[in-house]
Amino acid sequence: MENKATIQEFNRFLSIHEQLYLQTLELLKDVPDEVFKSTPIDNEVMYLGTRVNTINIGGLIRHFVLAEIHWFQAMKEGESGLEIPKPDNASLLENIADGQELVEKYKDVFAKGFEILKSYTEEDLNKTVSFMGRKYTVMAFLWITFGHHSYHLGQVDMLMRQNGIYPAEYMEWPNTSTLIG
Repeated sequence: MENKATIQEFNRFLSIHEQLYLQTLELLKDVPDEVFKSTPIDNEVMYLGTRVNTINIGGLIRHFVLAEIHWFQAMKEGESGLEIPKPDNASLLENIADGQELVEKYKDVFAKGFEILKSYTEEDLNKTVSFMGRKYTVMAFLWITFGHHSYHLGQVDMLMRQNGIYPAEYMEWPNTSTLIG
């Protein structure tokens, strides 16, 4: 296989992934619980796939929480060639209220996902997976998950601004003592 993923690249991913998590927490710390359900703009194009008809901060957080743990676990446990199904793990967030309760659950799920990630081997990183009709190496799909999280974090940023909340600046990550990359 060309461009074989290495542990060095994976460690770079883990470092940046963790910083994105900290950035997410920094963004969410100033959001009042009632704003998690707020939909300042609601029209026919404000939807998240076919499963979520309204985009709001709570829905976005739930979406990437459920997707990421599902993807990380499926890729670790699956054989090369796995077709990753869409997440079907909504019960993970049952009875979890939007707001800081959801943020606390996000912290817990992130920690579990990070432990799964840290168990990946170089062999795992070079397995192939398919998702929504496209093929990736696991390492490539991990970078896709980073982009997915960033994409939705930008939506959270915009929703915060539409609610009059000034968000933390992107890439002014809280951990300044760690060399990233």
